[in-house]
Amino acid sequence: MDKVFVDTNIILDWLAKREPFFESAKSLFIKGENREVEIWISTMSFISTEYLMRKQIGKAEAKKALAAIRLFCNVCKSGSKEIDLALISSMSDFEDAFQYFNAVNNQCDVLITRNPKDFKGATIPVMSAEAYLKSL
Repeated sequence: MDKVFVDTNIILDWLAKREPFFESAKSLFIKGENREVEIWISTMSFISTEYLMRKQIGKAEAKKALAAIRLFCNVCKSGSKEIDLALISSMSDFEDAFQYFNAVNNQCDVLITRNPKDFKGATIPVMSAEAYLKSL
């Protein structure tokens, strides 16, 4: 079973029903819920998602949505190592670098994001939810 790291934008595509990305994000999370893939999410993604979703659906509903995700998604262990690696990374975006090192240091097989081009030099496959689902 693949150990799949999911970037914040994919979570938001699903929860906020952002088109045209909603269906592939939803399908990916259904595979996680059905235990066909193991989904891993960073602590930062949970925090960022709550912050952005509470503006759309309110604080209580945002927390409820994250609690539902937490039932079948794993939370990456992270800390100073991922911060330090992101700080010295050649990736131009600090957040992307932090996400990438979470995926790598938690032994994920693939990183799913809407912006694969932002992860140049990655040592694990980086692809969109749609591309990943097609590869199965």
